[in-house]
Order: sequence, then C-alpha cells, then structure tokens
Amino acid sequence: MIYRKAKDIVPIPIEHCMGGRGTVMMERLLDAPKEMLEKGRAYVRHTLEPGVSIGKHTHEKEMETMVVVSGEAIHIINGEEQQLTAGDIIAAMPGDTHQIACKGEKPLVVIAQVLYE
Repeated sequence: MIYRKAKDIVPIPIEHCMGGRGTVMMERLLDAPKEMLEKGRAYVRHTLEPGVSIGKHTHEKEMETMVVVSGEAIHIINGEEQQLTAGDIIAAMPGDTHQIACKGEKPLVVIAQVLYE
C-alpha cells in the first residue's frame, strides 16, 4: 500500500518545461518507476499559471495520459489543436508529439501519467 498526505507532497518548479514558457509547478504523486511497479516514469500533478506552457515533445516507447483537474488548456497533438476543460482526458501514444498551455485567467491543473510501452 502507498499512502501519502497532501502536506507531504512538495511542489518542484520546472523552468521552461520541455522548452515551454514560464515555470510549471510539478508534484510527484508517486516515486516512479519504483512505486509504479517499474511500468512508468511519472505520475505527477502539474500546475500551470496563465501564460505557462509545456513545450512540444515526442513520446518514444511510452504513452502519456493527462486528466484536466481544473482550468482550461490548449493542447496540440500531432498538429491538431484541442480545447480542454476540467474532466477532459487526453492520451499521447508512442510516437505522438504534443504540447499544452494554460488558457484563460485561472491556473491549469493536470494529472499526468507516463507509462512504458
């Protein structure tokens, strides 16, 4: 069993994440890959303030799922632009290229999981 109190999860600032704008605040929800049974490299919560983005990147031999917890986003995957709001889910499959940015005046909060192929 893994049990972690919210107060024990420390935000880590990531400047220009994947070449994006501003500072993404990342919280490691699981200690990957150990706590993901060696099947993934990340299970995190990202908070992006208005104007902040995660830059364009490609997933090789892994997939990433993201759930929008709150806020609004512009997500571009393989050249297709999507407008995301709370509750929306995306999955970038092996070989997909994507990026995401906070849209609007409220912070964007997403939970992301990266699993090995």
